Parts: sequence; C-alpha cells; structure tokens
Amino acid sequence: MLYKVTIGEDVYLGRPEEVLAFMMQAEGAPPGDMAAYMVAMAARIGERLDVGGIDTSDEVAFLDSLGEKGIVQVETFEEPSLERVDPEEAVGDGPLAYGPGVDPDDVDL
Repeated sequence: MLYKVTIGEDVYLGRPEEVLAFMMQAEGAPPGDMAAYMVAMAARIGERLDVGGIDTSDEVAFLDSLGEKGIVQVETFEEPSLERVDPEEAVGDGPLAYGPGVDPDDVDL
C-alpha cells in the first residue's frame, strides 16, 4: 500500500515506513528511531493540539490515526503490479500489442 501524506505544503509519497522516514527529516522533528519519533510526535500533538489517541503501534496505524484525527491528509493507493512487460516481447503479438510501426526503443522513452 502506498501512502500520500500532506502536511501543509509538504507532500510525502511512499510506503508507510518511507513516508515516516521523510517526516523524520523535517526541521524540528524529534530525534531517535521510528518508534521514538512516533511516540514523541503523538505526545507533541497531544500537548499542542490537545488531541489524544494517536496510535503508535506501527507505521500504518500511526499514519492512519493522524489522518483520522485530521492532523494530516492521508490518501492510500494500491502499489503497481510487480509484473513488468518487456517492450521487445510486447510489440506485435505480446501481452500488450503496440501495433505496426512502433519501435521498442520509442516505448522506453
């Protein structure tokens, strides 16, 4: 699952752990590992915004909890398929047919 998290003008896109890794690099972010970051941010949100109940059990729960509380905007997307098609195989009669006159090198562009 891919997450798109919007915080003000900042937009983070990736798997939950990737999004949190980006968030941890923000100016003023609490130090420590991911677990420490989530706990510290939940405490900070509780103090500054008087919002409790931020789930810090894992990355997905944390991001979902922030979204549910209205702290950040969260959108989720299915990850693209891991199956890839080689353009050389697809031109003409492969699983995807590009048709006559299509050069596989053009597909790579």
